Amino acid sequence: MISDMIIENQSLKAKIYDKILKKIVSNEFNADELLVESQLVRMFGVSRAPVREALIELCSAHIIRNIPRAGYQIIRISEKDLRDALQFRLMLEIEGLKLGFPKITKNIISNLKDLAVKSDAVRNLGLATNEVSEKMKLNNQFHIAINSISGNSLITRALENTLDLLWRGLVQIMIHENKTPVPESTYHSEIIRAMEKGDLKSAISNITDDIMVYSSIGKGF
Repeated sequence: MISDMIIENQSLKAKIYDKILKKIVSNEFNADELLVESQLVRMFGVSRAPVREALIELCSAHIIRNIPRAGYQIIRISEKDLRDALQFRLMLEIEGLKLGFPKITKNIISNLKDLAVKSDAVRNLGLATNEVSEKMKLNNQFHIAINSISGNSLITRALENTLDLLWRGLVQIMIHENKTPVPESTYHSEIIRAMEKGDLKSAISNITDDIMVYSSIGKGF
């Protein structure tokens, strides 16, 4: 019975974590806002324990910081943070691609084509956060799917965390501060064609171009 309660509480904590993170990413909680535990308890209709645990985990992930006797402040992502994350993403994706390339099958190519079609179908985006979120979610799914072929769960998990950071940075800097739409074009089709040909060098070149589309985010980025 006690173990069941622990599992249930952990599951609820994970749901609260995801809900808070989604509101941060979508800018429903803006970068200057203080998150207060009691307000979140009322907002989500749960007890304090899972909310507190979710906030602690968000602090550990460096998404928010605890301000004693005040609340939790969303950590603003700087343009340097974005540059560092973009460089790290490039390393993770290229290494993952190299590891996974010999394992690529026709079935994997087919699944990637489906993801590319869905991602590239979201076009003519304005500055609406929900549109940006949908575009980035589908784009990230495509890149994570490629990276997961490597079979290295640590690399893929690191990529997922880096993509989350870049996503939040895009919303904060590109959308809400610089009023710049998310780039519409991708290199997804070119990446897949290189995979079909077994051309690793071309695949690396195209995945690099696809990632670096975002290198102009912010002033001097």
